[in-house]
Amino acid sequence: MEIEKTLWMLCLLCLLGCQRTAEEVAVPASEPSPVPPVMDTRLTPPPSFERKWDINENIIDSHVHIAPTMIALATALEVFERVGIGRFVIKSAGAIGTVRYAASLAMQRVMGERMRCFANLDWDGAHLPAFVPAQLDLLRQAKADGMVGIKIFKNLGLSVRDQAGALLMPDDPRLAPIFETCGELGLIVAWHIADPVAFFEKVEPSNERYDELSLAEGWSFHGEDYPSHAELMAVQERVIAAHPKTTFLLIHMGNYAENLDAVDALLDAYPNVYTDTSARVPEFGRHPAEKVQAFFIKHQDRMLFGSDFIAGAEADLQLGSVWAGEGEPDIDDAVVFFERHWEYFETNRRQIEHPTPIQGRWKVDAIDLPPEVLRKLYVSNAERLLFERSALQPYSRPRFVRRSGTR
Repeated sequence: MEIEKTLWMLCLLCLLGCQRTAEEVAVPASEPSPVPPVMDTRLTPPPSFERKWDINENIIDSHVHIAPTMIALATALEVFERVGIGRFVIKSAGAIGTVRYAASLAMQRVMGERMRCFANLDWDGAHLPAFVPAQLDLLRQAKADGMVGIKIFKNLGLSVRDQAGALLMPDDPRLAPIFETCGELGLIVAWHIADPVAFFEKVEPSNERYDELSLAEGWSFHGEDYPSHAELMAVQERVIAAHPKTTFLLIHMGNYAENLDAVDALLDAYPNVYTDTSARVPEFGRHPAEKVQAFFIKHQDRMLFGSDFIAGAEADLQLGSVWAGEGEPDIDDAVVFFERHWEYFETNRRQIEHPTPIQGRWKVDAIDLPPEVLRKLYVSNAERLLFERSALQPYSRPRFVRRSGTR
């Protein structure tokens, strides 16, 4: 009976209309360019290969975005079934107290031990004195609801502004209690502070990500008063150093996939830091395979597999980035997207296609990880960090709360 009630609640909440924000689903902030890139971004299956991984032991995808609707969930589950993903972690459950958050909680009850969620923070009114105390109460509510952590999007540092109109940076002392309270409550801070370095450079044909940025013009952070990528990396490290009791999951390969040496140094210096592979195989895959393999082996207890797979409210899919092929990506494309990940991690092939062609006109060398390292990457690290430490709570009726800092 409890499952039936939950299903009815999920359907009802979906009918109410779960709102997607520009931050929780990475869509371009402006209209696409009328001139498509000249590159071919169609996804073709990799040549067949013998899997190192036992397909009967399902993988955990630690970084997905699935809108809390029945059609989005059904679409995602079909993809996961075909590629061998058994458990998954949603990084965009919504701001605590919103309709999306309540619907995500309902979906969590339906999926049980197959799913975990990260809640999000609404930075509206972040400049007001009452903002931070209100957020601390919401963090306690998220913990009570069974959230495994808080996902902080790149808007903090790139679009949220203070009372004077200046960008509010994550290392602002006023925000320190948020990071500290996450540590006290055992909530993991999953953090996307910066996009690839090329996104902070001028958008012109010489930019190595020009194909992508010409479609998603709103992803450029060049000029105006945006901080540089280097400045954001310095901010990231200052926050981590100031909160040693808080666990940070620096997604997108530490937000600096172009520089494995920098990520290596960060992991060496801070035992409270983990990272994932989401949407960055094209970036770290450009390094020599031997170097990347050594990096994964060295940090084998701190690395999580993540894809950044998105299933929107109407089953619209996003596979690591914007789509430049004909039509829209479908389930078959999503299957190939994951198969290209398996090829990269499990074979020793050279100059293979990476999972997201629009992310760069280059090929990558696969890293042929040992089976014991694959198991940690695919399953046990996420199991320990995200599933075992967050017990699901008995079902209770969702509470809607007034968003702090609003008028």
